[in-house]
Amino acid sequence: MLIFEVIRWGNVSDDVVTGGPDGPDTCFLVRAESIEQASTLVDRELRFSSGEVVAARAAAIYLIGTDASADTDARILRGPYIQHAYRHGWRHWYRDDPDQGWVERAEA
Repeated sequence: MLIFEVIRWGNVSDDVVTGGPDGPDTCFLVRAESIEQASTLVDRELRFSSGEVVAARAAAIYLIGTDASADTDARILRGPYIQHAYRHGWRHWYRDDPDQGWVERAEA
């Protein structure tokens, strides 16, 4: 299994400084076999926590590492948690639309 951080840009807070699409991001730590499986788990959660100005879907996925445990269940390990998403050199994928496939970017 792989460990991903799955991100929705922004958050649903009404705070004019820290909320909305330009505020800290909504993140999830996910164990899954693929980016598609990870995004499906998170999108299912986000459909219940969407606001008028933030999307109800994941927009970015970062591959953090692997899970060496014997557990093979895909699931959200942590989240949602609100923080700015930083990509620390990890592999990363993005999508602009939920009907679009995930596109890996190669830039460092």
